[in-house]
Amino acid sequence: MLEVSAGESYATPDSLAPGGGNSSNSTSNSNETPTTGGGGGRGLGAGGCQSEYTAEETPMVEYANVHFALETMRRQAKAQGRDGPRVLILGSEDAGKTSLAKILTAYATKVGRQPVVVNLDPTEGMLSVPGTLTATAFRTMLDVEEGWGSSPMSGPSAVPVKVPLVYFYPMANPLEAEGSVYKAIVSRLAVSVMGRMAEDEDVRETGIIVDTPGILSQSKAGNVDLIKHIVTEFAITTILVIGSERLYSSMMKEFDNKPTASASAVASDERISVIKLSKSGGCVDRDAAFMKAVRESQIRTYFFGDQIPSAASGALPLLAASSKNVTLSPHAQQLDLSTLSIYNYTIATPEEDEDEYDPASFGTDSFLPGGGNEADSSHNQQKQEEESSATSVLPGFGSAPSGATAETGSGANVPLKKLLPPAPTGLANSLLAITHASTTASAADVRDASIMGFLYVADVNNERGKIQVLAPVGGRVPPRALVWGKKWPGEVVGLVG
Repeated sequence: MLEVSAGESYATPDSLAPGGGNSSNSTSNSNETPTTGGGGGRGLGAGGCQSEYTAEETPMVEYANVHFALETMRRQAKAQGRDGPRVLILGSEDAGKTSLAKILTAYATKVGRQPVVVNLDPTEGMLSVPGTLTATAFRTMLDVEEGWGSSPMSGPSAVPVKVPLVYFYPMANPLEAEGSVYKAIVSRLAVSVMGRMAEDEDVRETGIIVDTPGILSQSKAGNVDLIKHIVTEFAITTILVIGSERLYSSMMKEFDNKPTASASAVASDERISVIKLSKSGGCVDRDAAFMKAVRESQIRTYFFGDQIPSAASGALPLLAASSKNVTLSPHAQQLDLSTLSIYNYTIATPEEDEDEYDPASFGTDSFLPGGGNEADSSHNQQKQEEESSATSVLPGFGSAPSGATAETGSGANVPLKKLLPPAPTGLANSLLAITHASTTASAADVRDASIMGFLYVADVNNERGKIQVLAPVGGRVPPRALVWGKKWPGEVVGLVG
């Protein structure tokens, strides 16, 4: 049972102080809390300091106590042969959930632990682009400048890179399609994380830290059901609620002192603890323009590295202010649309205009008397249904027997449709996720497949039947199923001049 007291604090070892043993210059981490527009203190950021003040009360004592309580649970788990603590962080938008996850991860790595951090927030990417759900094992320290650090790239890195497991969820709201797509991907991610814990003793002893989107804290139908799904799939033992009395009360009623859904083979009497933590006064509200700049920065950094400025937003230099300035060179190439298997989620949202006019969706005979597109449309629809019901094999689980058919209804309820030529004009300036699923995989297998990389569609030429794309590496694009990020992260203008 996790117990945290805000009034008492443990003596913090020097190794846990920011920067290691030398904490004399880190006064802002005790009770000075400057609110900055970038990430630097006293105007060192590109945008300077918006306001600077000395806070009388900070939640750092509570956060440090959480770390030490988790360490106690890890030692007990090791002695009893159980899994380490599985922590779920909940809270409203801009409450500091990701910052708390970073703090707990950094403290754990500094004492030699190896936690797995899971990001379930599609609005911001962790070691990936927006629209992804990721899981990463942290064996080394976090990068002070880069936050979570960086994923593998062709340039040098002072801090060892992290290798995330990435799944694509190209929607901002987890409740799309009543949460069916989000739940399926979360379940798939949980299977991989629990498998890693079962095979890696260090990860098993340390446990996992799960960061969640702020929308789950809102009073919306389906949110509690999604939280229950996450708690069950990851066998959560500790729920941390930041700055929301209503959410804390709801979680207490639903989960406090309830038995965990342990995935371990060892019998366990673990029970879930629900802890309320204070919201830091340094948390600021981020508007839509700033969040758009964050997404653009993450996508731009994925393809070009750290030192590419944005002309569209003045907030981006604050995000890309790094002394590393690693420049990457993506490769441009043209792809034949007829050879690609591009899938798109067909979930309608209130924000979308379902009557949007797209000339590419009409055939050449569409404006003749009586039209000429109905037959083509019917043929394309029949072809699409046949392809979606094709046999498939889940990546990484061997090959299917000869003559095997797809499981009945395996992709019937998956809102994924294969795009057929001509390509919609909205495909330009958007992302395509390259999955590990084959081009003949079912819709369910495409949804559940992990991601090997992303392409940026710079231009669409339906007359020639080709698209121009940017790829992070050279060579032929793998013959795999592609998923279009139409809804999220959506259109990214200005990535290519």
